[in-house]
Amino acid sequence: MSERIGVLAAVLSSTLGGTVAATTRFVVVGLDPLTLAALRFGGAFLVLLPIALAARQPWPKGRELLAVALLGGVYFCVYQVLYNVAFVYTTAAHGSMIGALLGLITMVVAALFGAEQLTARKIVGVLIATGGVAAALAAGLAGAPAGAWRGDLLMLAGVISWACYNVWSRPFIARASPLTFLIGGMGVGAALLVALALWRGGFVALASLTRHQWSALAYMA
Repeated sequence: MSERIGVLAAVLSSTLGGTVAATTRFVVVGLDPLTLAALRFGGAFLVLLPIALAARQPWPKGRELLAVALLGGVYFCVYQVLYNVAFVYTTAAHGSMIGALLGLITMVVAALFGAEQLTARKIVGVLIATGGVAAALAAGLAGAPAGAWRGDLLMLAGVISWACYNVWSRPFIARASPLTFLIGGMGVGAALLVALALWRGGFVALASLTRHQWSALAYMA
């Protein structure tokens, strides 16, 4: 049952991720990628923190706090910056299709670090899905904007960092709780993003956002 819940959660996450990709492509035109990520996860952190405190879930302790902070920096800072910058160059469709490679890359990373064993069932399933992505991506190469390959490479680098986060996070989530692990890492990543956005003066551009862009930001959070 738990495995089925995990699969359903992954399907829902992928579905929402596709819509967020299109929204990011729309918003990033008028906003610095660092500022966009800072607003997205800073807002999410402020919403989720009271929920975690009210739920009284166990928090990471001791040395695990450092691991949570580092992993939070990997996903909520490094990956999100690469993700947002990628859409400056590539299209929402290209970015989403490359993001669909997450399953294959996570499987490879997990095998390299000895977290999970490769099985014929996993390999066949992921290759079928990846084959579809590759075919769709190849079909759209002719219509891609100039320089789209830069965004595609940035997205690929981001997906690799996301895969590492997935593999390395698992033992810490098991010892604490998914909610507190998520919020702890998100808080660190959001703090880094806010500091970088302030340093670059990215929040100044908020005054020029349209009502539709603000609505898109609210959806992304």
